[in-house]
Amino acid sequence: MRIILLMLAICLTISCKKDLDKKLTSKEWKIESTSVTPAITIGSKSSTNYLELMGSASCEATTTLYFSEEGVFSSSANGALCDLFYNPNSKPIIWTREENQIKISSQPNSPYILNGNKLTQTTTTASGGIVYTFVRVYKAK
Repeated sequence: MRIILLMLAICLTISCKKDLDKKLTSKEWKIESTSVTPAITIGSKSSTNYLELMGSASCEATTTLYFSEEGVFSSSANGALCDLFYNPNSKPIIWTREENQIKISSQPNSPYILNGNKLTQTTTTASGGIVYTFVRVYKAK
């Protein structure tokens, strides 16, 4: 009886992992919001709503993430001049999943957190002696 329960537990674990991977790879993940703390000033506007500050046609506001079944990660944006960030000679960016954390080889210390149909990533950057924390939320489409 214990062997049957153990086998059942292993099968369920494997199937859940594949289901989460399939959920991740079968969707496009479009930016839904980006908040920044503390508020940042761009031009004459200050806000914690970074997407609003950048504008609806910006690279930030048009970002979409893709996770291939082969483990390759990519992102795209169709804002003005977004293609300047693309380097055709760069190596593929690889993604891996540990539970609900999606780690990207180019940003291993800033994983995406998968929760339902949303991915959240928190990053920090310093500018002018101020450390800004960005929280980006992507929604499955």
